[in-house]
Amino acid sequence: MPDVLLINPAWGGMVSRRGSRYNRRWPPLDLLNLAALLRRQGASVELMDARAVPTAPRVLRAVAARAEMVFLTSSPLDRWQCPNLELAAFAGLSRQLQHPRLVVLGVHGTVQPAGVLAASGAWALVRGEPELSAAALARGAARRATPGAAWLEDGELALGPEPEPVELAALPRPAFDLAPPHLYEYEVLGGDFALLETSRGCPFSCRFCLKAMYGPGMRYKELDQVLAEVAAVRRLGARHFYFMDLEFTANRSRALELCARLAGMNHGLAWCCQTRVDTVDPEVLAALAGAGCRLVHYGVESGSPAVLERLGKKITPQQVRRAVAQTRDAGMQAACFFMLGFPGESEADRAATLALARSLPAGMASFHLATPYPATGLAADCPGVAPWSEFDSEHFSRAHLEAWQRRAYLGFYLNPRRLAGLLAHGGPAFIKRGGKLLAGFLRRPG
Repeated sequence: MPDVLLINPAWGGMVSRRGSRYNRRWPPLDLLNLAALLRRQGASVELMDARAVPTAPRVLRAVAARAEMVFLTSSPLDRWQCPNLELAAFAGLSRQLQHPRLVVLGVHGTVQPAGVLAASGAWALVRGEPELSAAALARGAARRATPGAAWLEDGELALGPEPEPVELAALPRPAFDLAPPHLYEYEVLGGDFALLETSRGCPFSCRFCLKAMYGPGMRYKELDQVLAEVAAVRRLGARHFYFMDLEFTANRSRALELCARLAGMNHGLAWCCQTRVDTVDPEVLAALAGAGCRLVHYGVESGSPAVLERLGKKITPQQVRRAVAQTRDAGMQAACFFMLGFPGESEADRAATLALARSLPAGMASFHLATPYPATGLAADCPGVAPWSEFDSEHFSRAHLEAWQRRAYLGFYLNPRRLAGLLAHGGPAFIKRGGKLLAGFLRRPG
């Protein structure tokens, strides 16, 4: 019987019904950090990851009934920036658990604690990074004394002290054994998959970006710590991993040093990262490739210089073209993220986005509808849009934007040269996995 149960809920099928979120089987890294802290405190911990192993709510409830405390996340670390929008479904699961010491974690409760507490019926929630505050609650700290804690008293919101940023270098090694790599995969990289991080935070200020979970500034793990974690997931059978830093190459000298040390350990794993097109160059990209990186994700957002300027993205289409070409020259794949439906975006702007995407030698791309998340500049620009929803108004018809979205996906992927490149990159199995994901996206209900 566990002292503490950690739950990462499923969010429906391969692609969410709302918000076009890919429900990938990725390890909940923040829960693995929390599990390591709880073990250091002497607690026994169980993780139930319904994203990796589909689990009926009644089973979750039965296991929860045997635990002294339950932590339920609405957004594991890989969803801190782009959480699912089906908050009602999450609240329903929370109430089904009926646990007297249920604590909710994640970005939804961070930005709207009163509403999430009322909807979920939770005993408490943690605002911001969950690890230290959740561990304190588990060892018996009072809610009122716990940084980041929130709860309802007679229907009114009560808050503990403001949380402090987590010092990554002080965290123990994540409890990777609770999320064995064979349960996880990233269809564009492969199975036997793990998540790692070397830093938290981002020095940039894009108006659409939800950074409420990260706090201010940048924080880093020690390089020895990172290398030890790579070795740990390799021992557990990982063949692929993703560094989930928001901007892996934001600190150029550190990225180069880390890549040199990764190359020196001869780890034999393939990995990917995400970064900006204006923080890479041929030297950095060669270092990434030499260290085992096979895929670089770039947030492009728009092909319109005017839209990019309004978003505070501070990049240009020319920089996008150069970075993607240099990535391919370094022997790696590039995956580019685009969004449609920003305030003030015209039909010509959207056409420019599709044209840029189709012109790139990137192997992969995703196209999402812009979401004005609470606590972002974009939400302030869209006062009439309900929280946790995409645009749907007389000016931004969701149906109209979804037609553009469908056109973008089909125009990008139904290109013989691109399909041939993808086949050469990953073979028939890769095409099959990616095709299933794309088909699930295109036929998702509205």
